[in-house]
Amino acid sequence: MRKYELLFITHPDYDEDKVSSVIQRYQDVVTREKGSVKTSDKWGKRRLAYEIDGLKEGLYILMTFDAGREVAAEMDRLMRIDQDVIRHMISRMDRPRRKISPRKPLRETRPEEVRVEARESMPAKVVRETAPESAAPADAGPKAPKAGGTTEPQ
Repeated sequence: MRKYELLFITHPDYDEDKVSSVIQRYQDVVTREKGSVKTSDKWGKRRLAYEIDGLKEGLYILMTFDAGREVAAEMDRLMRIDQDVIRHMISRMDRPRRKISPRKPLRETRPEEVRVEARESMPAKVVRETAPESAAPADAGPKAPKAGGTTEPQ
């Protein structure tokens, strides 16, 4: 059995009987599949972070239960098609924490070694040359003929 936490939001204008029937519906799903409901708390009306289907408020309900993963999948499926539930979220509470392994130290190399390896393994390549100021500009050479014309003056 896994521990789950279910938070769902219903319409804010539902009366107490309607909210109780929605809660009981999902408690029955858990108990039918041999799970157990630990708690179900009504948090009351709260303002939504953004408007959903024209609603600015919702009635929040938190339920914790123990059940198999099939039950959580079935609850998710039922809540997606239920018109009484605006939004829902199911979280697994007993997920084992992973150990974070310490970072491996980087191999220590001397900067001289890196420079020598880079020079030997990579061929020299000139990317851009700058012309000295006394030299002629690069665009002073012969011009290419325009389409349909010549370079001779007329």
